[in-house]
Amino acid sequence: MLPPLDPGRLKAANINPATGLATDYLNHYNEIAMSIASLADIPEMRGQVLGWRPVGYPAHFLRTRYADQGLAIAGYIAAPRDVKAQFLAARADLDSRLAALQVRLAKGDGSPASLGAEAQAIFADIARLGGIINGGRSAPLLERSAEQDLVDSFFP
Repeated sequence: MLPPLDPGRLKAANINPATGLATDYLNHYNEIAMSIASLADIPEMRGQVLGWRPVGYPAHFLRTRYADQGLAIAGYIAAPRDVKAQFLAARADLDSRLAALQVRLAKGDGSPASLGAEAQAIFADIARLGGIINGGRSAPLLERSAEQDLVDSFFP
């Protein structure tokens, strides 16, 4: 079992002390969402979209230059069980949405513009994940809109 993590140290490292999670993880998803959004204008992004693969939370921090990567991973390990369950469920939903889009893109189902238009739903899923990271309320979180989750996460 991990020793308790210092909330001040977590906050200084941009890790939410209540959830143990850092929004830096969302960069992994924001990059692919922006690539998808640009498909209509830059069809050459197709290869980048098709080559993207999801990366788990600890792996993301191990491969980035995040200054407090060890603390970010420790926070994830120590995250409350309900928070981690919601986080993993939201991440699985987002990964599934992205995988389905990649399959359609690979098969040629839909124009780059129509696939790019799906970026809005992907950004909403990212906002939902961000709401969980930022301590959005647990029970009704899955029932509210992603935009409301993000707003609520900033006002405890």
